[in-house]
Amino acid sequence: MTEDTFATRFKGVLESKRIMLKQVAEALAVSPSAVHKWTRGGEIEYERLLALAKFLGVNWLWLRYGERAIADLEASSVSDPHMRELRQKHLTEIMESEARMKFAQEVSGIVTWEWNVLTDSVTYSSNDITLFGRHIRTMEDFWACVHPSDAARLREVLQRALGAQEMHEWEFRVVHENATRWISSRATLVFDFGQRPTKMIGVSLDISERRRAEAALRQSEALLAKAQEIAHLGGWYWNIQTDDCAWTDEAYRIFGWAPQAFKVTMERFLASVVEEDRPRVQAAIRAAVVDGQPYRVDYAILLPDGSRREIHEEGEVTLDEDGNALTMVGASQDVTGQKRG
Repeated sequence: MTEDTFATRFKGVLESKRIMLKQVAEALAVSPSAVHKWTRGGEIEYERLLALAKFLGVNWLWLRYGERAIADLEASSVSDPHMRELRQKHLTEIMESEARMKFAQEVSGIVTWEWNVLTDSVTYSSNDITLFGRHIRTMEDFWACVHPSDAARLREVLQRALGAQEMHEWEFRVVHENATRWISSRATLVFDFGQRPTKMIGVSLDISERRRAEAALRQSEALLAKAQEIAHLGGWYWNIQTDDCAWTDEAYRIFGWAPQAFKVTMERFLASVVEEDRPRVQAAIRAAVVDGQPYRVDYAILLPDGSRREIHEEGEVTLDEDGNALTMVGASQDVTGQKRG
């Protein structure tokens, strides 16, 4: 007697309707190997099950659970109206949940995927084409999209990920029709009872805009740094509430310090000002912070090697909604040897 399982029912429908595995794979946008696994009893996701039943023209509940499930459901529905109502509510919730998930994926651009590390088969959500320019049905499809310069590194990353029980995240490029996209993927492993990895499940997202913004920011910072170097102009930030300071590299150089070698403090800054100018600098700071006057001051500093530099400095204080000083942002310029009017 033939065992009544999802696989046997599925194969029976294929035979009776003379449908080939390739046709199913194309209709559901999955690999032929995935369809073949279903004929051998492999697990099928709920979304795929609904799509498969619709394509085959059969009841999904029957396809998954068989005649007995239909009979039991009909019997309970006839004898108990409450059960019928619960069943309808449950099915509606499932369908709505699936619809919400699909909508969320489309809106966010997130692609979900699963990689069976034992069979090397993959299953991607139906919106994978938005990232890769094509549907990913096999690992060969995936590797065909990966930028050649990133392929070797990505293979190493995936191999290392198989040996660690933690969340993994990586970035790589894909190429489609001469267009390059940056993709960020995050994944975790599923293990069997022997703690051997069986699957990797994850999500992928297009981060091309973020990458372009980061590149533009790096270029802008490089141009600003060069301009500061040429003008001997260093920028700085002072959080008045916490006394936290942040200086640009050129500001460090102006004071004779290695860039970012240590955290600048107001105490260290004032200690570098020559003794005769220190009261005037402190008074200018106090006038800006307390009285709201423009901060503009000229003073001299002593460098670590004992040499002296003349500094012209300007800054601006920002206030909170109550008028209290929050921060001061400004710039220090080395004007040694210059004549100011």
